[in-house]
Parts: sequence; structure tokens; C-alpha cells
Amino acid sequence: MLFRLAYYSPNLIRRSTDPRRSELRKLVLSAGANNRKRGITGGLMFNRDYFGQVLEGERSAVSALFCEITKDPRHRSIVIVEASAVEKRLFEHWSMGLAERTETAEKINSSFNLGHGFDPTEMSAETFSSYVFEMVNLEEQLISIQIPTWQSRGVKET
Repeated sequence: MLFRLAYYSPNLIRRSTDPRRSELRKLVLSAGANNRKRGITGGLMFNRDYFGQVLEGERSAVSALFCEITKDPRHRSIVIVEASAVEKRLFEHWSMGLAERTETAEKINSSFNLGHGFDPTEMSAETFSSYVFEMVNLEEQLISIQIPTWQSRGVKET
């Protein structure tokens, strides 16, 4: 069964002045490789206050990954926004897309009527997932754009 889990948590990682050494970039590169092996797709975005992430894949794989995330000391006070079976992947082209550019956020905040920027505490599940998708989709410098291996392994979406 295809499953989507979306959550947010406070941003405990501060931006590095050297993007090549960013802890977040290292995390995303590692997550992208691990997610491909598990058949998981998704998107991650953040601002100064929050991380927002959407994970998609087989329910057992997404659940196992989320259990690992909850044990990571870089997360606390995790709020699940959505946990449901879905017909289709929203992030089918990204093993883990990262959206982090301020310019990208500025482009879509007005279309989502977000006068104060990304604040997941004020969003419905549908708006949250759509916002993360639009951020990742519009981001010009994604770190990990990969067609996941689940497509070539013959895993069927149900």
C-alpha cells in the first residue's frame, strides 16, 4: 500500500555560512541515497523556525524511517500532519528534494496566502503537502534529484 506521512518539527539546525559544509545538505544527500534503497520519495523544506517533510512509499518502509527520525536528536516536538494511504505519489521524481532558498519561498508564499511565510501550525494537511511539493518543484538547485529505483525494480503502486 502506498502511504504518505507528513510532519514538521522545530528547526534545530542553523544554517552554515559555507553551504558545502552544511549539516542539512549532508543529511539530505545521505537521506536521498537511503530513501532510494527503501523505495521512499519525498520532499524536505525548512525555514528559520521549522522543518517540514513529506515521505511517500510502502507503509512499512515509511513507518520504519519515521521511527528512525523520531530518535534523531536533531528533532524534537514532532507533529504529524498527515499519515494516510494515497493513490499516487506527489514526489515521484525525488528520493529527497530539498527546498531552502528564500527566493523560492517568496515566490509561492503569496499563492498560499502566507503573509508571514511557512508556518505549519497554520496549515491543513493538504496545504502542507502541497506547499512542500511546490517548494521542491520550484527550487532551482535541488540537492538530490533522482528518479527512485522503485520504478525500475518493478514495485507496483497500489
